[in-house]
Amino acid sequence: MAPGERLGLVGESGSGKSMLVQALFGVLPPGVRQAGGSISVFGIPMERAGTARDRIRGARMAWVPQDPLQALNPLLTLTEQLTLLPGVHRKESVPAALARLIPLLERLGLPTDGGFLRRFPHQISGGQRQRLCLAMALSCDPDLLMLDEPTTALDPIAQEAFLDLVLGLQRERNLGFLWITHDLGLASRACDRLLVLYGGQPVEAGPTARLLSRPGHPYTARLLAAARRQPSTESGFLPAPQDRPAGCPFRPRCPEGLDTCANWSPWMGSPGDGLRCERPLEPRPGP
Repeated sequence: MAPGERLGLVGESGSGKSMLVQALFGVLPPGVRQAGGSISVFGIPMERAGTARDRIRGARMAWVPQDPLQALNPLLTLTEQLTLLPGVHRKESVPAALARLIPLLERLGLPTDGGFLRRFPHQISGGQRQRLCLAMALSCDPDLLMLDEPTTALDPIAQEAFLDLVLGLQRERNLGFLWITHDLGLASRACDRLLVLYGGQPVEAGPTARLLSRPGHPYTARLLAAARRQPSTESGFLPAPQDRPAGCPFRPRCPEGLDTCANWSPWMGSPGDGLRCERPLEPRPGP
């Protein structure tokens, strides 16, 4: 990702979007480990626990979770949660951090009076909890913001308001963000570039306008058709990790499939605009 870039990570439920973000943040769930490869954020390997990784998590890179009620600590007031990261990374006192964050809270449409800030997460609305999580993520002025389906629990009006807020803040701060979503309509508005996942594997990437109008991978085309509610009958299902076929994970369901799809084709194109497919719908230049 380039500084200030807006990248969308798209795919159906179970495709590995949230797991990838947890790996990027270095917080894989119990029983899951990184089997290979490397993850580097600002030149720091995220698969290695240590001081260097801890210095950037919550500071230079931040995360807005999908379920704010589950993510927030039910035993801490809003003030305590807002000022936690500034205390750790900036060594700011609670009054100093809160004074600095008041303009941000006002920008997000959150009350700033003492009565509100002394409340607990269960005492505010879902939309307020989501904006509180956004304020917490921005509390140390990060360069990279990861948003894990942050509008899923919001009604359509609240979704639009939240998206407008994030896009406005992104432009003001030249903030790079990774937006995880299965909503292609939202992705078309929010993101410069998209990365499509299926079965835990990247199958296509490209500029948003091109990828949505001329998809190259058969899975991307069918994901778009499903989003547009075009009548179709799809056989098969997303394989569990232990049941993934050799080669392209979409091979058992792909109407364009070839015998050679049992072997992963090399990535065609650049890292930011390419695909992996033996029989692409739209050809891409070679690597």
